[in-house]
Amino acid sequence: MPIPVPGSVAEKLRRQTVQIRAGRGRNRSGGSGLAIVDERVITNAHVVCGEPLVVEAWDGREAEAACIRLDRRRDLGLLSVRGLGADAACLGDSDRLRPGTPVFAVGNPLGFVGAVSSGVVHAIGPLKGFASSSLSWIQADLRLAPGNSGGPMADFHGNVLGINSMVVRGGLALAIPSRAVQAFVTRAKTGRRLGVTVQPVELATGKLGILILEIVPDSGAAAASLLPGDILAGADGRAFRSLDDLEMAIDTAPGAVLRVEFYRGGQQKLRQVAVRLTPAPLPHAA
Repeated sequence: MPIPVPGSVAEKLRRQTVQIRAGRGRNRSGGSGLAIVDERVITNAHVVCGEPLVVEAWDGREAEAACIRLDRRRDLGLLSVRGLGADAACLGDSDRLRPGTPVFAVGNPLGFVGAVSSGVVHAIGPLKGFASSSLSWIQADLRLAPGNSGGPMADFHGNVLGINSMVVRGGLALAIPSRAVQAFVTRAKTGRRLGVTVQPVELATGKLGILILEIVPDSGAAAASLLPGDILAGADGRAFRSLDDLEMAIDTAPGAVLRVEFYRGGQQKLRQVAVRLTPAPLPHAA
């Protein structure tokens, strides 16, 4: 049975949620998005799949949008929308979310504008057996349908704790945690990069490791003498639990210096190196 959502809280989030239409004619598709500060809209990367991009506010006002940044691995897109005038939302802290917390979603499923659904959180963290198992997800029993993608998931105080992405087997909704969303937005402003391409691996201890596949020339990682084959285990004294943790560490490193812990050459000894993060964007690299 749906959980009643406080009406004033739901209405506020409806005013912050927008519709997004991409493409023309038969190739036209749509989804939802969340208005944030600086005339920006956060949505899913899979919603941003054609041009032109048109964003419509809750009151029917429309404006064309420009895509600032896409992260298809994380399924996030950031749009710039001038003159739309939609109410701006603030992102909450998904790290405070716990299983059993009541949440609700706002979106535009199947043409229903500003539809609200409610449920409870089942789990937070990586989803084993899933294609993106190294990423952290909020899993909740919300009823989502095509058109909900890119819309917000919030607690009953109206704190936006995730961006809805997809539904998996069993009907569970997956949302990208707000901390990962905030890191994505921050990265679009600062352009900080470690200068590596990576893939997750499982360490002998059963914990997550992040294997360096390539080093970008003239990057911070290259200057710090990190090598392909090195396995990143943590940063600034905190072990990595997901790829999101690496990106968050990059974006919050004091003074743009990241102290990385890593293993080299199959050795059991944990090494440490300080990496000065590069300020300029390096495409396709963390």
